[in-house]
Amino acid sequence: MPRDIAPLTSALEDAIPGEPNDVYNLLAAWDQSTETALDRGGGSRFRKITDQSLAEVIDLVDTGATADGIDWAFLEECIDAYPSGVGDHHCSSILANVVARCVIRTRIREDADAIPPWALEYLAAVTVDDDGEWAWESTAAFGWALGHPAIAVLDRTLTRAENGDDSWAMGVLTHATFTDPEAGIDLLERLLQSPDVIEDLLFVRQLEPPFEQDFPDFPQYWEPETELDYQVEISDDVRERLLTVIAESIDPNRLRHFDDSYRFDLERAAGEYGPTNDA
Repeated sequence: MPRDIAPLTSALEDAIPGEPNDVYNLLAAWDQSTETALDRGGGSRFRKITDQSLAEVIDLVDTGATADGIDWAFLEECIDAYPSGVGDHHCSSILANVVARCVIRTRIREDADAIPPWALEYLAAVTVDDDGEWAWESTAAFGWALGHPAIAVLDRTLTRAENGDDSWAMGVLTHATFTDPEAGIDLLERLLQSPDVIEDLLFVRQLEPPFEQDFPDFPQYWEPETELDYQVEISDDVRERLLTVIAESIDPNRLRHFDDSYRFDLERAAGEYGPTNDA
């Protein structure tokens, strides 16, 4: 076996699915092997290892954390060992994915208040620079915590957008709309009407997936429909309100210009729902 990934290869061969102790060894081996690969072969070698092994490692960690229900205490121990936002390890792409899955599972099977606040703070602390894009993409699952008693999801997302973190807010907006379409439109309205938020139609774009499918595309390597019974419920009133929010927040000329590029009927929004068309 290639020497740079020998620890990872051995850990994968020895890992027993559902065995938490093997997860600790696997995370340590992943961190060691990827660091060695980066030192010896740079980004190309790292990407090759990721393509070959990341999905399997995530699956084993996820299985270890959920063998008998979600073991939040076990996950917290893993997070304490490999925290987000520090940039001194390579495990965030694994742990953010698994934590995101567990946040979504918990919201669907129980409710927002069953999600540990530390798990949401962990996701919110992930950065592209310190944790990588793979990890960062999973953190939008923060949006599934709408209604959490300790974490104000809408307020936190708006504040991040107003401070220039539009990309994170867009991902959270998508997941929040999967969770609760009405609340998602509330968030969209607050974002579009904030004087400190520059983007407009790109935020509207984030609502397209929940109007077309039942689950988000991230976290990757996961097929939630195989284990979760869930459907996004969008009423006609919600669809009409979305068009109203769009029309009241975005110049009608922009709506007409980009109508063909969006799933939503921007032309209709511009013509029927703007402030000047109120009955």
